[in-house]
Amino acid sequence: MDAPFTLAVNEERWYARWQAVLASARDAIIGIDPRGVVTLFNQDAEVLFGYDAAEVIGKNVTMLMPPASAERHDQYLENYRVTREPKAIGRIREVEARRKNGEVFPIELSMSEARIGRHVIYSAIIRDVSARRCAQAELVELQKLARQRERLADVGAITAKIVHDIGNPLAGLVMQAQLILRRAQRSDVPSTQAMREPAERIIETVDRLENLVKGCMTFAGELHLELNDVVLPQFLREAVSFWQPVAAARTIAIDVDTSQGGIVQADEKQLRRALDNLLKNAIEAIDHGPGHVNVLVAAPTEQTVRISVEDSGPGFPETVEAFALFETTKDDGTGLGLAIAKQIMVAHGGGIECNHLAPHGTVFHLDLLRHPGA
Repeated sequence: MDAPFTLAVNEERWYARWQAVLASARDAIIGIDPRGVVTLFNQDAEVLFGYDAAEVIGKNVTMLMPPASAERHDQYLENYRVTREPKAIGRIREVEARRKNGEVFPIELSMSEARIGRHVIYSAIIRDVSARRCAQAELVELQKLARQRERLADVGAITAKIVHDIGNPLAGLVMQAQLILRRAQRSDVPSTQAMREPAERIIETVDRLENLVKGCMTFAGELHLELNDVVLPQFLREAVSFWQPVAAARTIAIDVDTSQGGIVQADEKQLRRALDNLLKNAIEAIDHGPGHVNVLVAAPTEQTVRISVEDSGPGFPETVEAFALFETTKDDGTGLGLAIAKQIMVAHGGGIECNHLAPHGTVFHLDLLRHPGA
């Protein structure tokens, strides 16, 4: 007479223990029947997917999957029922799941099969691997940067040797060309005068070659910053005053607005180098005025300061990648200036952007971190 009561008590105790295991599990656990209907949804599953168990139990598990996976799932269950050939059961796989808010995220899924009497249940232990994916992506990016730095170091070493090996011949070539040019300038003989233009071209070409090689060395070398407080209003006015005579000679006006200027921590020499490149490019883009260049300071966020250089030139071609190495729109350009400017800004923990202005013109933005006490 006591057997049924004892069995019921044992089942109740077993169920209580099972629920305790589910509640204490640190992973999401989901159970489904052979039709894919959810029969079990523990507390960690609620947290992971954003559903209450009552919203999920009794419904098809495909509600927790992105559309592409949901379409295949029911067919997979049917194929397994017929063939008994597992594709997921007994394995650990990385797939995608979908939260209540529609967000699709990566999970690690471990499926198993169990039989209770004549009934079959499938259980899944699920872990969110978003953080692991991010860490892996960051690792890949760091490895990529490491390889790039190794290549740049090799380029730097090769460039240094090239500069050393060709430096003296180039200097000798320039000296000979200058000697020819001076003799031609002092002579009235027509045949000697005809040598002036070739000599000038030689000097100009060698000068461009030296600048190109030096630029490559600068880009390939490791950038060491000496950070100090830089007062932007003063810094910008000094930079603009240097370029105003050059601009005025081309009928170009340069205006500077530092009303929102502040203090940044930067390597003043390197920052000036990046800004000088933008001012020089802006003047050369306009070529001959009338035209104008505007230098502005803004504060997009409480933590950042933005220096903008706008010009009224024809605009930067959309087909040209502004910051790519050796990419240039100038006949005599090296394509290193903007690449080096980007390198400088990234080293400061900031950035650089290029945008088109309507109806024409270009604006470059230099973004820097504001001084903590500013």
